[in-house]
Amino acid sequence: MGMLLKKWSLENGLEVEVWDESENYWADFWNLKVVILAKGKVDPEWKRGLKDPLEEEVLLDIGDELCYKREIVKVGVRETELSREREAVLRSFEGNALPYLRHPDFPRRFFLRRLEEALKKHRIQKAMEVTDEVQP
Repeated sequence: MGMLLKKWSLENGLEVEVWDESENYWADFWNLKVVILAKGKVDPEWKRGLKDPLEEEVLLDIGDELCYKREIVKVGVRETELSREREAVLRSFEGNALPYLRHPDFPRRFFLRRLEEALKKHRIQKAMEVTDEVQP
């Protein structure tokens, strides 16, 4: 990874880190890349009461750790503007996305969304396997 810009330990259990992974691609032009990572643990209570028979199988794929990742990229930033642009991205994240990540229910909602996405992907995979078996 690049350089750690900032780190927060949120009350909802998430650890949020902002990394600078910018790269110089030509002369004094840079690709500004800021990576936001938020990690936390899956609360076993969130798994109770799930009713879909595929959920147990999918839960193994999801695991016990939440990992939210977002990349913000700006292409063609002059080296003289790099620091200013990086700070602008960081301020925007702190003002807009960080409050969303701080919400007490964000980890549970994020887990349920990941579960829903994984179930959908799993069902499609199963349907394709069945279709492949049926075709001569």
